[in-house]
Amino acid sequence: MPLHGRIKTMMNQDQTSETQTDVPLYASFLAGIMVLGGLALIMLVCVVGFKSATQLPLVFGCALAGIVAYKTGYTWNQILDAMIRGISDALEAVLILLCIGMLIGVWIESGTVPTMISYGLQVVTPEIFLPVVFVVTTLVGIVLGSWGAAGTIGLAFIGMAPALDISLPMTAGAIVGAAYVSEIISPLVDGPNLMAAVSKTNIFSVCVRFLPLVLIVCAVAAVLYFVLGLSFAETASPAAGSSSEASGSTRLLLDALDENFALGSVTLIPLVVMLVCMFVRMPAIPAFLVAIALGMIEAIVFQGSSVGDTFVAAQVGAAPQTNIAELDTLLSTGGLAETMDTISIVILVMAFSGIVQYLHLIDNVIQRLTAHLASFAKLVGATVLSGALFNTLLPDQYPAITLSSQMYGEKFKGYGTKDEVWANIVNSSAGITSVLVPWNTCAVYMVTILGVDCLAYAPYAFFCYLYPLAVFFVGACCSKKLKWRTR
Repeated sequence: MPLHGRIKTMMNQDQTSETQTDVPLYASFLAGIMVLGGLALIMLVCVVGFKSATQLPLVFGCALAGIVAYKTGYTWNQILDAMIRGISDALEAVLILLCIGMLIGVWIESGTVPTMISYGLQVVTPEIFLPVVFVVTTLVGIVLGSWGAAGTIGLAFIGMAPALDISLPMTAGAIVGAAYVSEIISPLVDGPNLMAAVSKTNIFSVCVRFLPLVLIVCAVAAVLYFVLGLSFAETASPAAGSSSEASGSTRLLLDALDENFALGSVTLIPLVVMLVCMFVRMPAIPAFLVAIALGMIEAIVFQGSSVGDTFVAAQVGAAPQTNIAELDTLLSTGGLAETMDTISIVILVMAFSGIVQYLHLIDNVIQRLTAHLASFAKLVGATVLSGALFNTLLPDQYPAITLSSQMYGEKFKGYGTKDEVWANIVNSSAGITSVLVPWNTCAVYMVTILGVDCLAYAPYAFFCYLYPLAVFFVGACCSKKLKWRTR
């Protein structure tokens, strides 16, 4: 066929596809249940039963959703278009992941992360280590986001924990819980911005509305971490600067860091500049790139690295040789290559989400499940539970937030609930429980960065389940007193 003929045929196909899409087809209730239940079963069998990596069951899940969509009446081109639209929704997250990978590798090469570890070992005492981890990571997360906080200050705290004889699962739990505070109250983070877009509400209204409740839950979590930390007070050594000397393991790490890196406050300049970039509301990706460039310059100037060394650190991660096995393991991380596994999961998750969302495979399920929510308390409870369920089934916080909003947004409006209020109720579960599900992309990232299994740290990520419970209690019992409604 001549070229102009092929082009004309493609244009006609596009027009036909657009016409078909204008009149959406809806899968039956049973088909929707088959898609969601099928993915959950596939995940459980492959990941839990056969110890498979997350990618393969997600491929099977996409295939199942595609088959159901095809049987519903959609063409292959429409299914492919839905997958592409779903993936495109996560492209910014993919770019941020790439930046974080480069950032971690370069900041280790430049001495930024080693300096953070060294300073922390010298000033933190075991009994207050866990609450300090929670508070500091929360503050950093508000600026850098949950993944950025875990990959920078979180990584540093993971390095300090063994030297102070602090439990790694407890430390990782404190880091994860603190990092996800930002998913509720930070205007610089994807979750609140997505909720603001879905609910058509000002981002600052979304972030500030539940701030008092967030602070109360954070205070409770900090107290719990302090209580846990008391159990390490006798067995772990005090930090330098106290009346007692540092433990042998702590001193060994401090000496190794001092011998292999040029430490000092000057190496923290990339961190400070990045914080400033975020505070002046520079977009995340340019801010990360500025911090990466500064890290490369500092690695060359202060650590004696070559330009090639900084490129290697950005590409495949740092690989210091300190002759201390645990320190070498901790600092041999970062780089673009390390993020590829997580990125592949994000792409597959969003491909599945695109089929489900844009081809209306579960719309009838949504209508059936929400038809009997006859009270505001039931609506709040269903919203909180559904967010956790979607994070388990889909499994990524972006589709969990979107689908929860689609399910319950109109219902909340029917009760006269303010948009920023129901947006927060949705986000209280869909936005932060993702990190508690082993096969969810958020948990996969945390496991990759922190090196602690999801099921090991989950019991200690107090904020991630205390906050949804608090929202349910307050929403179900106190909504009228708090004037959450417009009428």
